[in-house]
Amino acid sequence: MPVPADLAHLVAGTWALDGGAAPRGLPQPAVDLLVMPDGTCWLAGPETRVRQGPLPAGGPLIGVRLRPGTVTGLFGVAADEVPLAGTPIEVGRLDGSVTERLAGALALVRARAGQCRIDERVEIVLAAMHAAPGAPVDRHAALAGLSERQLRRRFGVAVGLRPKSYVRVVRLHHALAAARAALAKGERPNWAAIAVRSGCYDQSHLLAEFRHAVGAPPTTLLPDVRFLQSLTGRG
Repeated sequence: MPVPADLAHLVAGTWALDGGAAPRGLPQPAVDLLVMPDGTCWLAGPETRVRQGPLPAGGPLIGVRLRPGTVTGLFGVAADEVPLAGTPIEVGRLDGSVTERLAGALALVRARAGQCRIDERVEIVLAAMHAAPGAPVDRHAALAGLSERQLRRRFGVAVGLRPKSYVRVVRLHHALAAARAALAKGERPNWAAIAVRSGCYDQSHLLAEFRHAVGAPPTTLLPDVRFLQSLTGRG
């Protein structure tokens, strides 16, 4: 779902899920602001593996995905103190339709946007990790003027994960985006090349990382390749 332009520097995305269970996807290494079906608000910690289990009963689950490094400035809690299973926060209940509850969650972020301060050195490292996910963490630390020990401490507080854990998830997102881009052009994904560009040693390493984090190979997260190829063949 679209993110308001004035919150794009704080919010990476918004979503709503309904039904028996969450669909399969990649883990998200970010804190989510959740609006539960009963209107209470929770914070849920960053993932390194796909979250399993049923959705809460009673209606849609609504989420605002906060950009890494913002939860402390917005809600006054260190990211490494936000549990993966989630914890309730005292901000009042958000009732109404899906649209109204999502608007209420975004309003909570907007009300705190002016006071949100982000660790600038962690921001430098985050940008470097996304630009070069295969680079060693010590290189990112040096770029930000930090020792590895300093980076681990500050990164944990801001993001909620160790730097190496975060970049492992970033590599999966890079790889899946590259595969989808190839399919969009009517090409078969070259997994060996994608693995290297995403920071893995080789194709086997990439597949092992997907199985560890997702429990399945990356092809399960792609459209039907044979269907796309048949369309391309027919022009």
